[in-house]
Amino acid sequence: MDRIINFLIALEEFVSRTLLVCVVLLVFFAAVGRWFGLPVAWSVNIAQLLFVWIIFLGANQALRNDKHIGVDIITSRLTVQWRRLSELGVLALVSAFLVFIVMYGVGLSIDNATRTISNTSISYFYITMAVPVGCLLMLATTLRKIQRLVVNDRGPSHGALSESSDDVR
Repeated sequence: MDRIINFLIALEEFVSRTLLVCVVLLVFFAAVGRWFGLPVAWSVNIAQLLFVWIIFLGANQALRNDKHIGVDIITSRLTVQWRRLSELGVLALVSAFLVFIVMYGVGLSIDNATRTISNTSISYFYITMAVPVGCLLMLATTLRKIQRLVVNDRGPSHGALSESSDDVR
């Protein structure tokens, strides 16, 4: 199972890097085209579409690697047990919020399926689907963090994982 998860993580990172390169190339192409008097309006629209996907893929990567901003003024003063319990509570709330966003995001994407991006015939569906897909990825990451937190709470005698929070993927 870990091999599959590691493969999917590597695939997500590859896709986000590839999308970033495409955004840079599209914006460069548009700028050079304008400089030569040949504006390419669609390239900026496609770059914006790809950028939205980069944002949500990057948000999942930041969540997986604990790189989101955090305030620990209260939790740093708690015992290890209370700290784990508060982290579990926060992860449960985040999971509930992500489920909400996935459910309503899919509906929003379906509602926008007939709308097209200006200067193209591409459906707005492809932009709005970044939200539920990204949140679904973050939900999987959050559930995996909950699993690891619960397994680590059982102690070494129950086969706890010895990975640090930096290794949670």
